[in-house]
Amino acid sequence: MTSLDHIGLYVKDLSKSLDFYKDLFGFPVVNEFGSGEAKIAVMDIGGGLLELVQRPGSPGTPPGGNWSHLALHVPDFDDKLAKLEGMGLELRKVTASNGSRLCFFKDPDGHTLELMEKGFA
Repeated sequence: MTSLDHIGLYVKDLSKSLDFYKDLFGFPVVNEFGSGEAKIAVMDIGGGLLELVQRPGSPGTPPGGNWSHLALHVPDFDDKLAKLEGMGLELRKVTASNGSRLCFFKDPDGHTLELMEKGFA
């Protein structure tokens, strides 16, 4: 069976992005390394890995539109929502047809993240 290994995101400032994901979600760093001019960090996001890549000349902004995002089911939805509100981020809160709450926001590099009160599984 095929399974998710990792999701890779280009970032402008690796330290800033690591702090963001560690502070908000508590994701542990499982590996940090370089590849040529690139600085790379890998974080365990539970069920897969998040690879953050800082590389000179890499895309400075994510693709436009809403066709891509990273969705995370969080067991402490209300706590995470309060933390996001305290961070002053622009939040788009949605209630799904099944009554589950969702919250969309951007990371420091403009990647769209979705918090899910109830995951698809």
